[in-house]
Amino acid sequence: MDFAVPLKFSAKDFLPGSLRLRAAVLWQSRKNLPWFLDAGLRQGCPERILHFGIAPGDDLLCTVVARELAKRGEKKIWMMSKNAELFQNSRDVEKVVPVDYRFREYAWVRGKKWQQLEYARMDLERDMSVPPPRHILAELCARAEISGRVALRPYFFLTDEERNKGAWADGMIAIQSSGLGGQMMMRNKQWFPERFQQVVDALKNDFKFVQLGSTNDPLLPGVDDRRGKSTLRESAAILANSRLFLGNVGFLMHLARAVECPSVVVFGGREAPWQSGYSCNENLYTAEPCAPCWLWNKCDFNRVCMDKISAAAVVVAIKKLVARPRAPLTVDEVDL
Repeated sequence: MDFAVPLKFSAKDFLPGSLRLRAAVLWQSRKNLPWFLDAGLRQGCPERILHFGIAPGDDLLCTVVARELAKRGEKKIWMMSKNAELFQNSRDVEKVVPVDYRFREYAWVRGKKWQQLEYARMDLERDMSVPPPRHILAELCARAEISGRVALRPYFFLTDEERNKGAWADGMIAIQSSGLGGQMMMRNKQWFPERFQQVVDALKNDFKFVQLGSTNDPLLPGVDDRRGKSTLRESAAILANSRLFLGNVGFLMHLARAVECPSVVVFGGREAPWQSGYSCNENLYTAEPCAPCWLWNKCDFNRVCMDKISAAAVVVAIKKLVARPRAPLTVDEVDL
């Protein structure tokens, strides 16, 4: 039988009969598939494929979705990601596959679920994200059609060997001076590097600091400089051993929570801690009338929400957190 492959698909193409047609077309064209998609076809089909974006922070947040699905009995969960190291040793994700949207076609023709995740719609014209109605992890779970009680924390699985290799950071403060080296620049998330330096100077007699992040982040004198020198997994091991993490809202904040490292996080006013943070941390938020705005780079008020957070206030927050014992962190939970 000859099959005509449509160049575009409409709603009628997703009816069961059309799914069988597309499955046959896909199967007959296997010889033209890249090796990784062909391997996926030969190694079985997942119950669900998850995909968010390309930034490691986004993918790390998906670990809560995978965990909640696994807790509800879903076994064959694949993650489409360019950050496979995030899911190494995961008990919840069966396989990580490269970013290729033909996996979406594959899931559809096999009658399985493809889950494109996001917690907020991007409004490029207004230079902002549309504020989510609840915590971003709760929103991700809700969009994955998860109901019931969910734990608002990401997961990262270090081996004992990896953790031991980062033991030299025991008792140190891990710090990041800027997140502008990330894949999506958001100036409204950034505190001031000179104030991070003031914190280092104020506490250098009591703590050693190790700086993580990108080589493009401003170097803070007086720290052990690991910018761009540590892999993602090595950075996780450093955080797992550190006394605390100090930085802005972003990937390292979530990675620290995933490895049970408490944090002092400078939120400013772009987003509120209840929307993206963790109550086990010390979160510095400025409740300006315009906050939380969720704007990326534009600001009509000269980022007053960040300017109002002093280095002295951050030092106080660090001392408050250090006064608590280093123990497993409190887990926030919500009902969906």
